[in-house]
Amino acid sequence: MDIHKSIDKLAKIDREVMLYENISALLGWDQETNMPPGAVEGRAEQQSLIQGVLHDKMTDPIIGELLGAAGASEEQPGGDSSLSDQDQGLVRQYFREFNRQTKLPRRLVQDFAAATSNAQPAWAAARKAESFAQFQPHLERITALTREMSEKLGYSDHPYDPLLDHYEPGMTTAEVSRVFSQLKKDSISLLEKISHADQPDDSFLYQPYDSRLQDEFGRKVLTSMGFDFNRGILTESAHPFTTSLGKDDIRITTRYNEPSMSSSLFSTIHEGGHALYEMGAASPELKGTCLGTGTSLAVHESQSRFWENIVGRSSEFWEFYYPALKKLFPEQLKAVSRQHFVQGINKVSPSMIRVNADEVTYSLHVILRFELETALVSGELEVKDLPEAWNVKMKEMLGIVPGNDAEGVLQDVHWSAGLIGYFPTYALGNLFSAQFFDTMKHEIPQYDVHVAKGELEVLHEWLDQRIHRYGAIFTAAEILHRVTGKSLDPGHFSRYLEEKYSAIYHLD
Repeated sequence: MDIHKSIDKLAKIDREVMLYENISALLGWDQETNMPPGAVEGRAEQQSLIQGVLHDKMTDPIIGELLGAAGASEEQPGGDSSLSDQDQGLVRQYFREFNRQTKLPRRLVQDFAAATSNAQPAWAAARKAESFAQFQPHLERITALTREMSEKLGYSDHPYDPLLDHYEPGMTTAEVSRVFSQLKKDSISLLEKISHADQPDDSFLYQPYDSRLQDEFGRKVLTSMGFDFNRGILTESAHPFTTSLGKDDIRITTRYNEPSMSSSLFSTIHEGGHALYEMGAASPELKGTCLGTGTSLAVHESQSRFWENIVGRSSEFWEFYYPALKKLFPEQLKAVSRQHFVQGINKVSPSMIRVNADEVTYSLHVILRFELETALVSGELEVKDLPEAWNVKMKEMLGIVPGNDAEGVLQDVHWSAGLIGYFPTYALGNLFSAQFFDTMKHEIPQYDVHVAKGELEVLHEWLDQRIHRYGAIFTAAEILHRVTGKSLDPGHFSRYLEEKYSAIYHLD
């Protein structure tokens, strides 16, 4: 078959596959935001059917034939070198996914979809009841299916490898362990220094803030960042998330029921960062294709963490936005200066909840989950022992112990959704964001001035041109090297934290 005809046929299959993916995403969105509690069983059947259809399409032998005609192989997953970057990206994505899907029986894919659909409401109920025992049977089922998937997919080093590779292609357990070892050491060292310094007062954050006004301010910031409300919406859910339901349908959620106003605000900014990546990746030539999305979860997380922390928690950002916030909440902030506010939102203190954690301790929450997941998948740790193992590691890394399962082992939705292998990408995203940021500052010499003037479109344009517009055409490693000229270096993030928090806490 002619190589270009094979690409055309593969692209046609891709368009149909993406429509089914969008349908599945819409079902998931509805389940997290609007679905009545009694619809769980029916939704599990729907998702199981969709995933079964997708599995059939992705394992159709014709895809293998088309990939062969395109020149794809283990040595050259992107196919023939004569193909364009976009066509090589398409071939690489399908070569990888075809190899993965053909190793998984349809029965296993459907069982996993049904198990996770049933587990999510069970997790929500267990968290509300502060009872891991209620959720344990569901997680045992998911863990058993996950271990089976790992065996079917195959690995040469660690059973966690094929699970991690699903979310961060090319990354291995050994490499994450190496990077996290240094990150863990640096984070604990900085945390120890900060523990001896005077803590800023952040009590002003913990008082009533009208959720409608919080929403108004969040939308103002999203608009300045470049979020297109003609192509996206913001609503509420129990756990903030971002999802793409089609070519021009990017949806994000936040929540306003936290004890601190800043938690909701930074969740909104965080998810906005994800949305900007999806909107930028859905350029005209990539819309509706598997390439019209972020290239990896770590790169995706780098975008959200960049906007949330590097920009959103900076003094320059609040030089422009603090007057507007103070106007909305004059009583709550009447005695709070901008400097006091910035110190408060950057307070470092070990806490139970990952999504509320400060920049210094956040990665430790992720490393904790990575260590538990690798042990769980390998069989070194059983589900029933998770609560105790969780509490032990919290004590070791952060010096605190959860008072109940809801603020401990049950706090995240990821395990109920079957996303084992996902957590490391959060901390990897921190590393990517800092490395991108160092290059951005060099290429935008007046970066601080632009942010202080509220000119966030300058940052958005840089990200669009250097990262977003390529979607998934290039791998995460390729994007990082194209932008920074280097491979992943955790030193960028450690230096960023050290410089920022040494200034805030007046460290020697």
